[in-house]
This record gives sequence, structure tokens and C-alpha cells, in this order.
Amino acid sequence: MAPQTQSQRLPPPSQPSGKGEVGELKMQLRQLAGSRAPGVEDLKRELYKKVISYMTVGIDVSSLFSEMVMCSATSDIVLKKMCYLYVGNYARVHPDLALLTINFLLKDCQDDDPMIRGLALRSLCSLSVKNLVEYLVGPLRAGLQDSNSYVRTVAAIGVLKLYHISPTTCTESDFPVALKALLLHDPDAQFAGLFFLCQGCSVLSLPI
Repeated sequence: MAPQTQSQRLPPPSQPSGKGEVGELKMQLRQLAGSRAPGVEDLKRELYKKVISYMTVGIDVSSLFSEMVMCSATSDIVLKKMCYLYVGNYARVHPDLALLTINFLLKDCQDDDPMIRGLALRSLCSLSVKNLVEYLVGPLRAGLQDSNSYVRTVAAIGVLKLYHISPTTCTESDFPVALKALLLHDPDAQFAGLFFLCQGCSVLSLPI
């Protein structure tokens, strides 16, 4: 069998390897951002999977933050989940990066798909950055009144997270009243169980 030439041994552009992997991922993500070409969502999935796998094993891919956010303008729920996972991982340790996620998370909190609304709200509340709590109030208030029970559940848990981050913001926004009313009177049976699980939470012990 004839020996492989150098060009045969090199990986194709979609499979970067070696020292410049993260840089090549950045370039490929930029090329796909905003593209509506056929098959682009599949290409994004493959790149997102690679980014998440690197992140999972401890490789720093925080430099891809802007590109990951730019490529998140999609209705593909799998892509959304991977992007939220990436964003949540780095925004907690890099508060300056967290600010870059606000606009697209706020937009996704108003998506027509309740799954995307719920996932976006959960990610927004998971940022746990104190100087960004003002951005939680509107989405949480809308979430508590959402027509979908999954979104309402996420909002209820989000109120507890907000109270942990900023009790003052939580109480001044009247969330203890709204949360207790939701847990006691929501027609979905799961909220009754959630109420009993939350009995020891300080936010429910506040006078209303």
C-alpha cells in the first residue's frame, strides 16, 4: 500500500486538531453565525459538541464566548441546550462575560416555544451574578404567569435563586406574595408538592 501523503494525513477544516484547535473553532463558528444555508444547524451541532467536550475535560474555551452566543440565534432546541450549558459554565466565573448573554437570554425568555422559554429563564437565573439581578425581575414575573406549567415551575425556582442572590430585590418586587399564591393555587398538581418542599425556605416565611 502506498504511503499517505502529507495532504492525506491532515484533517479536513471541519476537524481541527493540534495547537490551533480553539482558534480554528472560533473561525468556523464565525463562518456559521447568521448563515441560513442548508445543513448549517447540523454543522453548528458538531462544533458545539466539540466545544462542550473540550470544556468538560478542562480545556479553556472561554475565548469562544462571543461566537457561541452569535450562533445561538436558532430554534434548534439541542443547540440551545448546549449553548446554555456553555454560557452557564463561564458566566459564573467571568461576570464580564455574563453581560454578553443577557440580551439573547431575555429574547429567548419570550420565545414561542415554552421549552426554550423555560430553559432560557433557568439559564438566566443560574448566572448568579449580583449586579445583573435587575434583569431577572421582568422575566421572572412573566414566568410566574406563563401559560405553560414548565415555565412557571422554572420561574418559581428562579424566585428562590433570586432571594438567595438579592433578598432585597426579591421582596421589593413582591415575589414572596406571587410565589406563595402560585404554589398554593396553581391548578397543576406538581405545585402542591413543590410548596411542601419549599416550606423551609426563608422567602415563604416572609410576612405577606
